[in-house]
Amino acid sequence: MRIAILAVGLTAAVTTLVAAASEGEVEYRQHTMEAVGGHMQAAVDILRQKVTHTDHMALHADALADLSEILPSLFPEGSQGGDALPEIWANPEDFSKRLTAMREAATGFSAAAGSTDMSALGEAFQALGQACKGCHDNYRAE
Repeated sequence: MRIAILAVGLTAAVTTLVAAASEGEVEYRQHTMEAVGGHMQAAVDILRQKVTHTDHMALHADALADLSEILPSLFPEGSQGGDALPEIWANPEDFSKRLTAMREAATGFSAAAGSTDMSALGEAFQALGQACKGCHDNYRAE
């Protein structure tokens, strides 16, 4: 009898830990994606000359490139929830391709942010926006 009670208690504890880990993964992913959105919006403000902080562009571009490196790790199996659609886990190859495209675009934007060529910077930012949109259209709940 004691073994049965212990087994039930242990199962409940493990289930609670898994649920808490999943919640933690979802919250962490959401916070990280909010950071991506914040850096994107800051770059938009600079590009549209809403602010005079043009010297901050490289910081935001570098942050986006850095964050793009960790994006694949933010979607482990069992972390369904939040804005992430189940299609992420149903179509992992396509999702991975889109994350790679985002990483490449973010790296390109980071490189362009170091130059004074505003045309190249604008094109690199548009490519990054399109890469983000590619995931949002298919894998993010509105």
